[in-house]
Amino acid sequence: MPLLGNATKVAAKVGRRKSNALTVELKDGAGAVIGAAAQRGSAGVLFGFKNGGKSTYELNAGGTEYTLDVDATSTLGRDGLTIGRIVPLGKNTGCTFADGSGRTLATLTPHAGARSDDPWRHPITAPDGSAIGTLSLARAHTTFNDVFYDVVLWDKAGPLKVPTYGSLLELERPVPEVLGDLLVAACVDICVLPRGYVTT
Repeated sequence: MPLLGNATKVAAKVGRRKSNALTVELKDGAGAVIGAAAQRGSAGVLFGFKNGGKSTYELNAGGTEYTLDVDATSTLGRDGLTIGRIVPLGKNTGCTFADGSGRTLATLTPHAGARSDDPWRHPITAPDGSAIGTLSLARAHTTFNDVFYDVVLWDKAGPLKVPTYGSLLELERPVPEVLGDLLVAACVDICVLPRGYVTT
């Protein structure tokens, strides 16, 4: 089952299990849950020493299991095969979404405003330069001026602080399956690493 399908809006909410493992719930524009990611447990996670950052997440959508290895270059896989990667371009220069063969499917560029802004809105463009949408990172409680996002997301996780509050993907139109899978993975990746880009 594809992670995104025909959805054009996904909200990711960061939470935490009693074991301290980070979780990310994913909902579409109608508020329906389309998937959930959970950090693999370890002693560092259990005792609160590993609060986000590089880690492996199990991502489930409709009974289909994916693995997301969050790292400098993050890798999305299923059934032992690589679907694609999120590849950074350099400090504050954005990243690309590449399929398993390394072909670039889209590029995410930095937030054009100030570092103090919240959220950071990252434009996503196709290889031909046309607009695909935006991926926004909520570093603190914000409504995005969007009632849907405010209703879906805000109940702060547990006693340990979460790395960020979540992210919001907004697309101008449905995208092909592999790119859609990578964009959903990016909703998780950007808010648990966290991986935000800003030009100033």
